[in-house]
Amino acid sequence: MAIIRDGKLLGKYHYAFVIMICCCLVQAFGMGLILNCGSLFYVPVCEDMGFLRSEISTYMTGYFIGTTLVTPIAGKILTKYNIRVVMSIAITILAASVASMALGGVLVHWQIAGFFVGAAGSCIFVLPSATLVGNWFIKRRGFIYGIVMACSSISAAVFSQVISLIILNIGWRAAYAFVGIAAFAVILPAVQLLRKKPSDIGTVPYGYVPEDEEDHSLPNMRGVSVKRAVLSIAFWCLFIFAGIASFIHGGIEQHMPGYIESIGFTASFAALIVSAQSVGSVFDKFLMGWLNDKIGVQRTTMIELVVIALGIIGFITLHNPVLLAISAVMFGVQDSLMSVSLPLLIREIFGSRNYTQIHAWIRTGVGLFGSFSGVLVGMSYDSLGSFVPAFVILIGTCVFAMGCVALAYWDKRKLVWTTDADAQAVTKAVLEENGLPQR
Repeated sequence: MAIIRDGKLLGKYHYAFVIMICCCLVQAFGMGLILNCGSLFYVPVCEDMGFLRSEISTYMTGYFIGTTLVTPIAGKILTKYNIRVVMSIAITILAASVASMALGGVLVHWQIAGFFVGAAGSCIFVLPSATLVGNWFIKRRGFIYGIVMACSSISAAVFSQVISLIILNIGWRAAYAFVGIAAFAVILPAVQLLRKKPSDIGTVPYGYVPEDEEDHSLPNMRGVSVKRAVLSIAFWCLFIFAGIASFIHGGIEQHMPGYIESIGFTASFAALIVSAQSVGSVFDKFLMGWLNDKIGVQRTTMIELVVIALGIIGFITLHNPVLLAISAVMFGVQDSLMSVSLPLLIREIFGSRNYTQIHAWIRTGVGLFGSFSGVLVGMSYDSLGSFVPAFVILIGTCVFAMGCVALAYWDKRKLVWTTDADAQAVTKAVLEENGLPQR
């Protein structure tokens, strides 16, 4: 009996939910296990190898360089070639890079590994899952995004304990090997079940309703061409929005423990605040995904930015332990800006036709802004003796981000969505008009 029959798993279950489960596994064992748990290795590696914290942090510098350079290429590769082949190669390189750090002996090893984690991760972290969920779901798309992206946070919470136990009882080298092997063992089989779009198996997205009930043809993906998108005001507004989201994330999250200790609390309480933020980010992804379906992407994004700004204001003004924890939960909303709202904004403004490539180009803003956010906030503290001035500026960036979103939607009215068939028809007409041979 065929596994996929009539666009359904075993002829019973809409294949969109198979895609969702596979994306959950990719996020959990990719973003969650590899990326979100990476900082757990800093202290044991530094203590064993004699590195400075600033030196081992250059692992993330390598990561940001890799992801910034390769993400635009990844968008094109994922669009043009078989997604199963691309992701299989990517997870092999990614897992090998992580596992190789178990053999690391010099700092440059971590820097090179970081570059390959960023480069290969461009075809594993966020971009494929955002593309697939958008292609396969119309009904409850925002909520499904929330579920998939929340898996990375849940995974990080679980695996952080597992990795800590391995480091404590066996050592950090064994922990690196575990992360690489576990990610490869789960993600490689999962990607074999992926299909880029519903039409690949002769079905339609979950929740698709044709305008004509008697029309049984498969829907064409509509959207803006890559060239037209890149030249639009909306593109650059979302590019800046993505950068601001990354800057806020890195600027505060990297210095959260230091800030809490700087206002008179203990290191253990600072760790509790970080945990509160993580809990907030998990529930936020579910809530904001649901809100996106209920009130729309633009309104939900504005609400997120207001809540984030209020969370930062709480850090600055409310030095009560309970109120600081509440502020941390509110600030945790920032995690969904990049993982849930950004993909939905891009698809709503530019459509699905060239979504992967457009998303990839916009995500370079995440790497560019995120690579120096923590450094600038740290420099502000070193020169002024306080994190408050930098935090106030970050509140201002939330307001600026709201303006970027509003301007992007204003410019959306000028963008024309077409299908591949429309584009081919226009090309054919131009060739015929100029007497040129058709390919």
